[in-house]
Amino acid sequence: MGNIFEKTLPTPNYRQMEWYSRGYTAFIHFGMNTFTDREWGDGTESPSTFNPSELDCRQWIRVLKEAGFGSAILTAKHHDGFCLWPSKYTEHSVKNSPFRGGNGDVVREFTDACREYGMKAGLYLSPWDRHEKTWGSDEYNDYYVNQLTELLSNYGKIHEIWWDGAGSTQAVYDWDRWHATVRALQPDAVIFGSLGAAPYVDIRWVGNEKGYAGRPCWATSDIDTLVTEIRDDLNSGNINGEKFVPAEVDVSIRPGWFYHSNQDGDVRTPENLMYLWSSSIGRNSGLLLNLPPDRRGLFHERDVESVLKFKENIEKNLSINHAANAIASASSIYSDEYSPSNVLNDDRESFYAPTEHDAEPELILKLDGKKRFNTAMLKEVLEYGHRIIEFEFYAKIDGEWKLLFANQCMGYKCVEHFEEVETDEVMLKIKKSRGVPLVNGISLYSFEGHIEPKRAAKVGFELMTNASVTYPENENSIDINFGGVYPFNTLSFELDGEASVEMLVFNGTRFEKFDDLTLKSNTVCTLKQTIDYAYRIKLNVSGTPAESVKLSVKYEEK
Repeated sequence: MGNIFEKTLPTPNYRQMEWYSRGYTAFIHFGMNTFTDREWGDGTESPSTFNPSELDCRQWIRVLKEAGFGSAILTAKHHDGFCLWPSKYTEHSVKNSPFRGGNGDVVREFTDACREYGMKAGLYLSPWDRHEKTWGSDEYNDYYVNQLTELLSNYGKIHEIWWDGAGSTQAVYDWDRWHATVRALQPDAVIFGSLGAAPYVDIRWVGNEKGYAGRPCWATSDIDTLVTEIRDDLNSGNINGEKFVPAEVDVSIRPGWFYHSNQDGDVRTPENLMYLWSSSIGRNSGLLLNLPPDRRGLFHERDVESVLKFKENIEKNLSINHAANAIASASSIYSDEYSPSNVLNDDRESFYAPTEHDAEPELILKLDGKKRFNTAMLKEVLEYGHRIIEFEFYAKIDGEWKLLFANQCMGYKCVEHFEEVETDEVMLKIKKSRGVPLVNGISLYSFEGHIEPKRAAKVGFELMTNASVTYPENENSIDINFGGVYPFNTLSFELDGEASVEMLVFNGTRFEKFDDLTLKSNTVCTLKQTIDYAYRIKLNVSGTPAESVKLSVKYEEK
């Protein structure tokens, strides 16, 4: 007999498996932008602007705990450079604000609250700093390491460090040194990141901010995909990828990442949050859901209501496992220790394994009577890498096997929804695997209210209000920086005569061509797809001077 535990594939480290076990994580965007009503500040804001009237981090964590979150990440410093702790390396921090009379420390209050409620704390420290004059120089690497050291040395155990690449493509960071600092001070923290940080990260971006992973979404990927942020590849991963780096699906409960009072009517519904759960955690990924505190320093009542109802829905939908009392059998069994019945318990240490010579193993569950259900949850033993790479799931209907779904990636957790069936027998067929496939769990549920991909209300907003518009020299073009990542799908033009426009979208590392537009005096262009990942676009204009073109950019719910 061969060794079924031989690790010949990319496999997760202990940090990644612990990350998987957390369930969903909260992102908490709070800072200067909360008070300036912006998404991205430029670093010129006065610290006196930051002054939450009722800040209560215990309210945040108490709500998150009740709503079932396993961890939370705070924006300790966003792109504007304002620090939510009294950093000794800058004056642009809470120590020069009215908050707590200049003696406040939001990071301290956040991490203390996390410890009190048993929540795992994470921190976002933006590599891009629009306030710090040394940004982009070698000196900035020292500055960043100093701040990173403050955060990782003075606030107890930190479980996740979050690095994004926004605005940072023109700077050269000392990622090797930054990574070494994290590992020296917080060896158990998972690191999220991409671009230059790619060789060091545990978790990758999923390639969108809509809240869904690909189907499939492999936990393996290539370094080049992370370095260049190829969005489609980030979304699906690569079964043959060289690095085990699962996807974290970041999405906000509101249209913006920071709190804006005019978005109080656009909070995602509990049903929509169920959809996000299924399309992230249910696709071998992690869900990172942003809840932005308001100017009081509290989670808004509507956000709280939505996430608590979401937790209630999760518990209700997972309360009855129709496979719990099933009798399991299989086409082959590697040994008694790896019995088919192992898939019916919740123990990640036990699992089913067929013989190594079974080309298409079949695992059958005989239920204890006829059951009605519309959802299956399948789990692979991911500790030994992605072995299962193609499978099918059937129900026996009127004596015949009916295919309910087929997929490629099972991974840590695969949740599939389908039209409700009534049956007393189901079958998992492994169509293709690398080595002996290891199945950890099969469960069956009756889900309600899990498909509602739209928000609660219509969202329509004008992006040009706070945008920076420039006309590059020696180019007949318009360069637009929105000052934040906002979704948009509609462009309206006013001009004299006619023009042709080549539209390019900045994907985080470079401009890529999106579309060619033909314009007349008044033209409204509905884009072929909503753009939800870019903070800059460039329009190369032919047929008229670029400066004569008036433009508005919007997002409109269809």
